[in-house]
Amino acid sequence: MDAPSANGNTGQESGGRRRWLALAARMLRLAVQQPQTTGDLVTCSYDRIAAGYDEAWTRHMRDRTLEMLNRLDPPVGAVCVDLACGTGFVSGELARRTGSRIVGADRSGRMLEVARGRHGATCTFVQADAVDYLRTLPRRSIDVVTCAWGLGYSRPAALVREAARVLRTGGRIGIVDNTLFSLAEVLWASLLAFAERPQALGHVMKVRFLPSSGVLAAVMRYCGLAVRAAWDGSERFFVPDGRSAIARLTATGAAAGFEFAAAESDRDEVFAAFARIMDERFRTDEGVAIVHRYLAAVGSKLC
Repeated sequence: MDAPSANGNTGQESGGRRRWLALAARMLRLAVQQPQTTGDLVTCSYDRIAAGYDEAWTRHMRDRTLEMLNRLDPPVGAVCVDLACGTGFVSGELARRTGSRIVGADRSGRMLEVARGRHGATCTFVQADAVDYLRTLPRRSIDVVTCAWGLGYSRPAALVREAARVLRTGGRIGIVDNTLFSLAEVLWASLLAFAERPQALGHVMKVRFLPSSGVLAAVMRYCGLAVRAAWDGSERFFVPDGRSAIARLTATGAAAGFEFAAAESDRDEVFAAFARIMDERFRTDEGVAIVHRYLAAVGSKLC
């Protein structure tokens, strides 16, 4: 049975018959048999949106990112590493606050091109996976590690563990990221769209977003870090209709890689179904709501 819509409707609205068992079987088969390409697809997404990323995402989530940095309070002169640095907003802020030359690491070459153009005078940018980059650093060699909006596309436990290894005594870590439930309405609409065309599903994204700041705090403690603060929140944006929702989700990177979930030959039909469902279920007088639910935590290494 379909979940109720935002307007209280239940049924399938104007969509076709939904084949849930066929979709479940296809998802399971793809999850088991397909090569692990999620990381490459995410990188491809960010490469495509790099030029407009700051306008679409950084500007809108700026206050949430700055809240993490304010609570982190990086000391002047600190040796800092910014993981999943993207276009370098956090890297640039760290450089401004500490007076140090910051190292930022990201897998997307195009995002790093933008970062170098904007913050190259005060930061050094390295194209690398976050965890792999941390593993190249000596133990107790870093004062501050940050990761903004990229933890779920990495390996959270491994990233925090390696960060704890490279931090000096008294070193600090700050993380802000989307939660597992960040785009719950979008995910539900996507499932409904694919349930109408199970054969169109071409890739199952294997991501590792955490459900809450409490879980992130537990991971940090398990890795030997003291948690100074942990919090959750949300930001809501409205777009005119379902088609606009697709454009925004693509431009922000919040659903990076998901545009490749549909086989190319079926992509237009799946996107049309997704837009229709978003309009039918989540459109209000203000438009279609897109809710980004986020988590954050800052911690330190005591010994």
